[in-house]
This record gives sequence, C-alpha cells and structure tokens, in this order.
Amino acid sequence: MLAGAWIIVTAMLARHELGLVRDEVRQLRSQIDNRDFAGASATAKAMATHAHRAHRYTTGPAWAVAAHVPLGGAPLKTARGIAAGADTLGRSALPTLISARDTLDPADLRSADGTVDVARIAAIAPSIARADATVSSVTARLQRLPRRSWVSGIDRARRDVVEQLLGIAKTVRSADIAAQALPDLLGGNGVRRYFVTFQNDAEARGTGGLPGAFGIAEANHGKLRFVRFYNDNTLDNVSADVDFGKDYDQLYLGTKSTSLYVNSNLSSHFPYAAQIWLSMWAKHTGQKLDGAVALDPTALSYLLRVTGPAALPDGTSITADNVVALTQSTAYVTYPDRDKRRVFLRTVAATVGDHVVASRADLHDIVDAAGQASDERRLLVWSRVPSIEALIEQTSVSGSIPDTSTAFVGLSIVNDGGNKLDYYLDRSVVWQADGCSADRNVTVTITLTNDAPATGLPDAVVSRSDRHDYPIKRGDNRLDVSYYGTSNGALVSAEIDGKQVGAEIGAEREHPVYRLDLELPRGTSRTVTLKLREPTTPGTPIVLRQPLVRPLNVTVEAPRC
Repeated sequence: MLAGAWIIVTAMLARHELGLVRDEVRQLRSQIDNRDFAGASATAKAMATHAHRAHRYTTGPAWAVAAHVPLGGAPLKTARGIAAGADTLGRSALPTLISARDTLDPADLRSADGTVDVARIAAIAPSIARADATVSSVTARLQRLPRRSWVSGIDRARRDVVEQLLGIAKTVRSADIAAQALPDLLGGNGVRRYFVTFQNDAEARGTGGLPGAFGIAEANHGKLRFVRFYNDNTLDNVSADVDFGKDYDQLYLGTKSTSLYVNSNLSSHFPYAAQIWLSMWAKHTGQKLDGAVALDPTALSYLLRVTGPAALPDGTSITADNVVALTQSTAYVTYPDRDKRRVFLRTVAATVGDHVVASRADLHDIVDAAGQASDERRLLVWSRVPSIEALIEQTSVSGSIPDTSTAFVGLSIVNDGGNKLDYYLDRSVVWQADGCSADRNVTVTITLTNDAPATGLPDAVVSRSDRHDYPIKRGDNRLDVSYYGTSNGALVSAEIDGKQVGAEIGAEREHPVYRLDLELPRGTSRTVTLKLREPTTPGTPIVLRQPLVRPLNVTVEAPRC
C-alpha cells in the first residue's frame, strides 16, 4: 500500500514535470528552426531542470517493479523512459550544442575578407558528434517505448516528444555532418579544386538540367574563389575513363553519356555525372580535381535573394526574380546566335558565382539558402575523398539515388528533342499501393503536360534534333520517361493514354528502371500508367524530386503497414 501510494504521488508530480518537458521540447525545436539561439538556451536549461525532477520522481525500486507489470505497467514504463531520456539530453547533449553554437557564431566565424575559420569548425566537431550520438540514442530509446497504454495522456506525451525530437535529431545530424565535412571541403587540409557546372533546366537531364557553362573553383584554408569559367563546348570530343558497371552500360547504351558533355548527367545519380566531369577535365587539361558541384538558376535565385543583385559588365542586373527566366527563356530570344548566347550564359555564371562567393551577407542566411537548394536537389556536391563523400551521401546535397529496399517513387525525365521546351513542362505522379502482404500491387500514374505557347518562341527553343518518322508541329516535344521503382519490384504492364505499350527495362543502384519514349505535342497532356508488383516495406516511400523549372507534384496513397 505504501509503495502504491508513493507511485501515485510521484506519478502526479512527474506528470506535471513531463508536461512541462513536452512543451519545452516543442518550443526548443521551434526556436532552433527560427535561429532563436538565446531563447533555445533558456528553454534548454528549463527543460533540463524539469526533466531531472521527473527522472528523480520515476526512479527507485517501486517504480522499477511497477513499470514491468504486464499491461498495467506500460504507462509507468513510458513515463519513466521519457523522464530518463529528457534528463540525459538536458545534462549532456543540449549544453554541448549550446556551447558549440556560441563557438561557431557566424559573426565571428568569417573574417573581413570572407575566409571561413575552418580550424574552429574542426575543433568543435568532436563535441557535436558526441551530442549527435546522444540525441540519436535517446530518440531511438523513446521510439521503442510502448506506443499505447491505458493512460492516453502518457501516450500523447510520448508521441509529441518523439515527433519533436526527430526534428531536432535531424538538425543535429546535419550539424554533425557539416562540422566533419566542411573543414576538408573548404581546404582546411590543403587546397581543394572543384568542377562547378550550371545546369539549364529548360532541357531536362537526370540530375536536373542540361550541363552548361562551368567554372573551376578553389578552396584554400577557408577562402573560396573561382579560378576561371568556360563555355559548355570546352569539353567537346573528350571521353571520360569511368566504369559504373554493366547495369549502367546497358541502361545508357548508345547515349554517349561518358563521351558527350551535354549527356553526361542522364543518370539521376549525381556521383556518376561528377566523376564523368572530373575524368573529362583530367583528360582535357591533365589536372586532377577534388570534387564537383552542380547548381541551377533556381538555386542561384535563392542565393541572390540573400546576397542581393549582381551586375553584368554591361550593367544588366541579375536578381533573384529574373535569373531563372533570363537564363532559361529570355536568353534564347535576346541571343538567337548560339555562340553569343554561350558567351552570355558563361558571363552570367561567372558574375553570379563571383558575386555569391564575395558576398558579406549573413552567413546563416547563405547557409539557409544553400540548404533549401540542396533539399530540392538544385545544389549538389561530390567529393573525391572517400570519407568526405561517405558523409555527403547521408544528406540531400549528394544527389544520390539511395541503395535502399524502402519503397521508392522515382520519375526522371530526359529531353529527347534537343530543345528547350521543358521550361514549359508540368509533371505529376500519383503512387498508389494496396494491401500489406509481402508483395503488393502498385499503380503509378504519371501525367505530363506541354504548356508551351503557340507563338512567340524562337527556333532555339522549339527546334528538334531527334530522328522521327511521324509528323510534328512547332512546339511539340519528345521525352525519355524513366521510372525508378522499389528494389526487387517488377513491371506488370505499361500504358500510355490507356493503350498498352512496351517498356525498356534496366536497373540502376539496385532499382529497376522502366523507360518509355513519349511524344508530347504542344498544348496537350499525356498519361503514363505503370502497373507494378513490389515488396511491401514499412514507412513512407522515398520520393525522387528531379529539379526542373516547374515543381513536381506527388501524391502517395497507401495503407499503413
């Protein structure tokens, strides 16, 4: 009776403290997301106090025994677990993260000439790694606690705390990876040189758009600069010495993906394109580069919104609002001559690149803009250093096709007409799965719309370089439609506008790839329907979002399994 009374009293006290912890975890995540680090520091301290009190209330022999009572002890076990986990975070991980934030204050991290203090980042990296390990461990322990008990309030507290901690854990993990990778990427271990290409999304390729003008960038102990910029035809007639295996060779047979720069990124797996570019550059110049970066005009618009406009030599202002249209649409009207257009696009790339590197805008804002671009696969990075690339592959900036058995939704479009009509391309994917048996039926419905205007487009935009034995009209487009499915899945049937068709079947990164040739007349929509049989996997499917001018619309419909 005394033990029962003790549990009841301490449970009431612990419940009050855990309610405060739950609210503080939610507030802490919001403050971190909004960069209110002073507020986050105060919240973390308060949370640590309340979590420690709750932990003290839920320890001892009576609680240890009661928590293991079948069925009845579930809420006590959950309350005890939340208290212990929050106490661990409050005593170790959160103070470390707050201290790291003070050490890496952007106001002090970058000097007047723009050099980033990579030594300071490297020094604090081990502490962030330990905090990351603690947050991940605590989050995993809380996820293993009973989901349902006879006390709904405890169940809600667990759900809320886990949800907020997952967000915090993701942020901490990103900080850990950045702290480990940035010193090397920024030349802290010696000069690093990178191939930086600007992709034109008006002509689709697997990683986004057609690779165009490019530059060679140098990072030397935290100081970034562009060495020189080049036209897209610089690497004409240069073949790469790479070997990505028989699946790659079969899938891209006849496309000259390793010998034609403009086809070097047909695969959606960015590390392939990066290695092709570095091999081409090495054969062309003899120079061995350390990595590759790709970005598109939309990524530039995010950065320009932070840094402010850049001015071309002729006084033209390149802004966040005009850079996308200027480089992917207007340029073809203003510069119908191909050589003049190449010079213009190279000038834009060089001007904006130098402008962003030299900017003294708030470092947090620049990082946020780059983060948004990488989340959308518009800013991609590959490193030749295996340990650094292993870190990058854990983030969206890698542009990797994950080698995973998780359900996968992967639409990839490649322009087969040799034009710039993908500026007007709308895409949507509906993924529907039924049942939760070992294998299930999956229906993928892909709708593509050619929204190009009937008049006003120059020949450089609408011209077709493909071979075809059927009549076409001005503004008609042709697309290579590839769909990356779930590992170990199989194609049952393929249809275009309700008519059954054959599909080429290949594989990449353990994913089956189904390819169809699609003529897309101007002003029309066409629907591709794939019937698949795929393994059932828990969780939400991973969606590949190929970055083009217009966003991809995705709908996922599946029962909880």
